[in-house]
Amino acid sequence: MAAVTVREKALTVAAHFLEASPDDLELRDGRVEVAGAPGSGITLRSIAEAVSGVPGYSMPGKFEPGLEAFKNFLPNALTYGMGCHAVEVEVDIETCGVRILRYVVVNDSGTLINPMIVEGQIVGGVAHGIGNALLEWMGYDDGAQPTTTTFADYLISSATEVPNIEVKFLEFPSPLNPLGVKGVGESGCVPAAGAIVSAVENALAPFNVRISEYPMTPPRLFALIGGKT
Repeated sequence: MAAVTVREKALTVAAHFLEASPDDLELRDGRVEVAGAPGSGITLRSIAEAVSGVPGYSMPGKFEPGLEAFKNFLPNALTYGMGCHAVEVEVDIETCGVRILRYVVVNDSGTLINPMIVEGQIVGGVAHGIGNALLEWMGYDDGAQPTTTTFADYLISSATEVPNIEVKFLEFPSPLNPLGVKGVGESGCVPAAGAIVSAVENALAPFNVRISEYPMTPPRLFALIGGKT
């Protein structure tokens, strides 16, 4: 919204210099030019300098100083992204170690302003979710004091545990904001543990294992399998 306001002012100031109607101008490659006449017109830098409000320089027309705008936007409703996580795992029934063979995410975050950042958010979230599902256990003693106080005790995901995350995007722009964007910060982390738990249960279907809590550490899985091996 602020950019639209700045654009409109730039066109209006350029129209004053070029003695043209703003409707006949277009903004392209850092210049405001007369439509159909490439190379004509004036640069955005020149426009910004003309309305900079520096003492000793006259302002063109009756313009307010500055080529800038500040806008607040208050949405009237929340907007949510959506997506799906699919996981394939392998469980060693002797050691109860879990290895993720394939991890696929299909995600909708509305309009993607910077796809690289969005993908990074999702991949980082999945890495965190893998830690939630398989590694990150917080222990306390009888006095309620934490016992897993270092990363030697409280395990987090590393390059060894995190596979290549395949991320696909579907874009359904939100009608609730000017850019059509939706959230992405939690899209990788929140579904991960549930998807991995389901995959482990599927892998251990012959043993009729049902998992009600995570992280699914090897000792916990070993206890669940019990004498069924």
